[in-house]
Amino acid sequence: MNPFLLFVFCILFGFEGFSQSSLPLKGRIVNRAGDGIHKASIVILNTGLGTISDTAGNFIVPSLYPGKYQLQISAMGYASAYKETDLNIDTAAPVIILSPSYAQLDEVIVSAEKTEERLQCLPSTVSSISSRQVSELRLWNISNITAIVPNLYSANSGDNRNVTSIRGIGTTSYEQAVATYVDGVNQFSLDTYIPNLFDIDRIEVLRGPQGTLYGRNAMGGVINIITKKPSNHTQVYGEINVGNNGLLRLSMAVKMPLIKDKLFFGAAALYEQRNGYYTNVYNGKDFDHQKNFNGNYYLKYLPSQRLEVTLNAKHLNNQNEGPFPLATDKTTAFEEPFTVNQNAVTTMKDDNINASLSIQYRADKFRFSSQTAYQSNYRIYQNPIDGDFSPLDAITVINDYGKDYNKVKVWTQEFRFTSPTNASDKFKWTAGTFLFAQDNPVKQGTGFGADALLLGIPDTNFTLINTNLAKNKGVALFGQFSYTLSNKLSLIAGLRYDLENRELAISGEYYKAPDPAFPIVSDTSASDNFDAFSPKVGLQYQIAEDQTLYINYSRGYRAGGFTSLTSDPSQPPLYTYHPESSNNIELGWKNYFWDKRLTLNAAIFYSFVNNAQVPTLVLPDAITVVSNSGELNTKGAEIEISARAFKGLELFYSAGITDAKYGSLSIPVNGSIEKMDGNRQIFTPAYTSFLTGQYTYVPAKNPRLRVLGRIEWMVLGKQYFDLANSISQEAYGLLNARAGIEIKHIGLFAWARNLGDKKYISYAYDFGGIHLGDPRTYGGTVSFTF
Repeated sequence: MNPFLLFVFCILFGFEGFSQSSLPLKGRIVNRAGDGIHKASIVILNTGLGTISDTAGNFIVPSLYPGKYQLQISAMGYASAYKETDLNIDTAAPVIILSPSYAQLDEVIVSAEKTEERLQCLPSTVSSISSRQVSELRLWNISNITAIVPNLYSANSGDNRNVTSIRGIGTTSYEQAVATYVDGVNQFSLDTYIPNLFDIDRIEVLRGPQGTLYGRNAMGGVINIITKKPSNHTQVYGEINVGNNGLLRLSMAVKMPLIKDKLFFGAAALYEQRNGYYTNVYNGKDFDHQKNFNGNYYLKYLPSQRLEVTLNAKHLNNQNEGPFPLATDKTTAFEEPFTVNQNAVTTMKDDNINASLSIQYRADKFRFSSQTAYQSNYRIYQNPIDGDFSPLDAITVINDYGKDYNKVKVWTQEFRFTSPTNASDKFKWTAGTFLFAQDNPVKQGTGFGADALLLGIPDTNFTLINTNLAKNKGVALFGQFSYTLSNKLSLIAGLRYDLENRELAISGEYYKAPDPAFPIVSDTSASDNFDAFSPKVGLQYQIAEDQTLYINYSRGYRAGGFTSLTSDPSQPPLYTYHPESSNNIELGWKNYFWDKRLTLNAAIFYSFVNNAQVPTLVLPDAITVVSNSGELNTKGAEIEISARAFKGLELFYSAGITDAKYGSLSIPVNGSIEKMDGNRQIFTPAYTSFLTGQYTYVPAKNPRLRVLGRIEWMVLGKQYFDLANSISQEAYGLLNARAGIEIKHIGLFAWARNLGDKKYISYAYDFGGIHLGDPRTYGGTVSFTF
């Protein structure tokens, strides 16, 4: 028998001897007047089990083993609630009272620490964005959560690979510092992740290092995206969005049982297209015209109350006619906004596949989960892309060398054991292992055309072809526990060990038609091992039932690697850069006020980064090389406030301050090393601020009608885009708005973003290339749910 299948068989069936007699969990959901609530959703946390209440508000979940359980209850028009119950033969059926949504905030449940629990009692800094908020905020891309989460900034240069920074720790190379997970799968690199948001259940953002449970490359934090799962109840829903600049966005999903209580199916699809925001003055046509198709498909099987098997597949097929719409410098970007002048026009094709098989098993003494995942990305330019960003026939970049190259493949496997759902509150634990293998064969040519002499190139009409074949594999062991020292004080501790091996083989060729290519860099390779321990320790003090104080120390880790082969002789290939590490302290406070109509969460933090990995973009190859060139200090504070001020009015405010600068920094400039001690970190606004207010009117005579309007005001402080701090964007604010009605199952809305049509830099390269943020966009939405 296959060793893996034997292991799973032993896990799933080798512990049935622990089984106890099962009991049904019964109860009733009512409103404040004592009337039963029909179709209330009851979810038993950390089990995957749940049900719906009947017309009298009664519910039943059969066949649970005795012990403590945590329930999440939600219903249309009511604030979601949390309830603990101790199931035994003498347990009375609980009666759970739900408050109207205007009178109380939702009880938010997150899985940030890989187990479902209440956000307000979690001893770490986590922001949660619900499915409803995703829709109301029009979050269509991961970059849209900028400033909604304090001290978070995310943007891209027109290719949809977002650079994300949290608290001054940012993704400045292909080794991410902010990890992204979608349905538990680590989006392993900037090549393989899917940035589009649709069919979202919630988004959780963990701020600060998350190395113990999430491992490598989570130094700044984790973006944890959870999509909607199928259940016993058939649902069909979707949206149609149209807007200026030729925007068309169509999404639809269906979730249904194939066999009630046993087999479930879910599918969601998104089609999106828009004209380019930019115009190419070289030919007078739209530049960066985009269209993409996304899919998300589920098959879930419950052979028993203890076992759950889920097969999930996602894909992204993206086509961008005019990637990297960059102005050559800041002055040009603002004087001639949203224009480029490029003679080499291409279409970038980007095909992503993300598939996983998840197994969840609930024994009496533990919970076991296994997730096996595969990711791939094939990304090419159908024609050479402009490398000099001008009408000159000087420099182009070619990467279409067949499917043996520029196709990244990643395999990951996680096994995890967790304390049982019905465990006592005194001791809770998680332990497991994570394995991965990555294959990244890159072949890219830099072409020098007839005008190359004008840029100081000593020859014309030739191509330098560089091949970099990277193979990486690794394993990690991790564990974390919490232990209740007293009725108010708890200890949290964890440790992770990461070990990975990296191999890089390189070669270089010179090609000038009609002669055959000949080697200029012989085949050579290097390999190395990198390892690190990532500890965490903290204390949680429960001041009151709804008030939590905590302090944590944690260590962050970003993997090391090798520099690739480029056309720049001053950047030698196969140079080893070492892992980056950080020491971090965080103090936080969470509190409910005003009968749970207001929450206030605040935190202060300090991080010190050793061996900071500093990126340098090598042109014209557009390849980033990394070196350990600095020490970074970052400190700051954050606050989040949610409130139900009065009936119909919802308010939310988030703000963050980050002071991130290099204590020491040395980077290569024109063949020499330049000291830049004291310079500010890139992609890090000095502060973020986000304020939104929404008013909803529900007529007493027609409770199925909702009329709503909302305003959003986002402000970002000054930030820099190059380590020399020569390219900056002063503080600016953006105004968004949305209004509409909902009648039964149909919604009609009008919306606008960047109402003031503010011109601002969202992304810039250290060589001076500038990408502006989106101009004013507006449109309408039709939504439906059945």
